[in-house]
Amino acid sequence: MQLSWIHDARKRFDKVFPAESLRKRFTVGVSWVMSGSLFRQAASFLAGIYVARILGVADFGKLAIIQSTVLMVSNFGQAGIGLSTTKYVASTRSTDPERAGRIIGFSLTFACVSSLLAGAILVILSAPISEKLLPGGDLSMQLGIASGWIMFEIVSLLQLRMLAGLESFRGSAHVTLYQGILLLPVVVAGGFWGGLNGTIVAYSLVSLLGCVAGQIILWRECRRLHIRIAFRRLWEERCILRMSTMVWLSAIALNVTNWLVGILLARQPGGVTEFALFNAASRFQNVLVFLPTRVFHVSVPVLANLQAEGSRRRFARVLLCAGGITMGVTVTGALLFMLFSDQLMSWYGKDFAQGGKVLGMVAVLCIVSSLWTIATAGLWAAEQSRQMLFLDIFRGFLLISLCLAGPVATAQGLALAHVISYGAGVILLLLVLYRYLRQPWPAREVVSRKEQQEVAS
Repeated sequence: MQLSWIHDARKRFDKVFPAESLRKRFTVGVSWVMSGSLFRQAASFLAGIYVARILGVADFGKLAIIQSTVLMVSNFGQAGIGLSTTKYVASTRSTDPERAGRIIGFSLTFACVSSLLAGAILVILSAPISEKLLPGGDLSMQLGIASGWIMFEIVSLLQLRMLAGLESFRGSAHVTLYQGILLLPVVVAGGFWGGLNGTIVAYSLVSLLGCVAGQIILWRECRRLHIRIAFRRLWEERCILRMSTMVWLSAIALNVTNWLVGILLARQPGGVTEFALFNAASRFQNVLVFLPTRVFHVSVPVLANLQAEGSRRRFARVLLCAGGITMGVTVTGALLFMLFSDQLMSWYGKDFAQGGKVLGMVAVLCIVSSLWTIATAGLWAAEQSRQMLFLDIFRGFLLISLCLAGPVATAQGLALAHVISYGAGVILLLLVLYRYLRQPWPAREVVSRKEQQEVAS
């Protein structure tokens, strides 16, 4: 009886999601990406709470500065090659496996070189950065330790992009699952035994083990698809760098501005404590933007495929559906965070209970930023990279201007500045996207893609 029920459920699922259909590819991809990332996000969230209780507000604020620096440098070190690698691997893995192997080899080599350079630069400049940019002037040792964290993080992020290009969402889910299993016990143990330095070493260790797992899974998936990772004639694939440039500049505009406004807040009187409150509230933001981020990573290749086919109506339908589902979940979660903001912030300790209003403003920010995330998937998929770069620069310039004009002296003020900058950016973004969808789509690209499909079949 039970087996019959399972068989009927499977038949109904196959009827709703036919094999190789766009609907099934999108649904299965999002499911795998969410399943792995959800566990890692939960582990990171819990680790942040325990570490905050172990380190206290002051050291947790310093850890927040280190983490924001790692995020900024990691995205800078990738040089935008992650998104372009996903696109090129996805377009060549079936029609030209040999070239796909060279692309993966080129990207791995680039990641190793850029990670070593990023780590070395941080070690060399750790003292000046600590003295001139970071409050307290005593974080040079911690920045030097974090160089290993940055190197491993760059490689790990690129490995996940390669797996996405192979449409191995199951493999990427396994990588994030392994990292999530290790994250909570390793980071908590590092904070307990080594304080701030031990916590940074623990994060570095988790990233290192994630790189090892990611490379093993990448080799396995390449063998399954009969792709041989090659490290010869790599320079032939330098065309990847052309697309990477725009992605890189856009990432710089986004991450550097977020990092700078955080430093501006931390340099204010009592700013380290305020930045600790903002960082704690931002960890709840990571929970709310979890779905939009994962939908973005799956939506970009799906929307790009529809754009190549010239299917404007299906393009708009998928984009509206992804946005509607994402906004529904995000708004519901944001309302809950607003209602229980004081109680949620107190999870980090009694010193964080005063940050309830900060979390309320961050909840509003989550709604606006989620809309931004889904809408940007449409422009990136449509290869409107120059428009995206302009929008990121505009948003970042507005954010910095608001912080300098304030000045932003509190965590709540910084959150409000983010809301205003994202809100203005979303308005322009939707206008640009609407104009693109109203324009006639070129037929030349559609024909070439159809010809490629006929050759491949």
